[in-house]
Amino acid sequence: MKIVFFKRPKPKQFSYKPRYWDSEAEAFEKRKQQLERYSGGERTDEEIREDLKSGIDMHWKRRHGSGNAGRSNPWLRIFVYALIIFFGIYVIFFTGLINNLVSFFTR
Repeated sequence: MKIVFFKRPKPKQFSYKPRYWDSEAEAFEKRKQQLERYSGGERTDEEIREDLKSGIDMHWKRRHGSGNAGRSNPWLRIFVYALIIFFGIYVIFFTGLINNLVSFFTR
């Protein structure tokens, strides 16, 4: 049996509620507000700059988005590997390099 002179507090409970961010929904809402402003009439220079910036950002993300990030063409990779293998086969079988190395170490 344990005798405790001081009451220790229980650890604090942590309640984590994950939040999900939907970039497409946010872009949709932003575009919807822009269209409402267009139908409303006049816009300021700052709003025009912001519209141009968001248009460029959307175009850039479509072109260089996460689907293309870090991926190279798989056929290029296969071609490079095949080239290395063929070069290795050429060096081993069609040059005297291996024979010279073997004769150098057996002397």
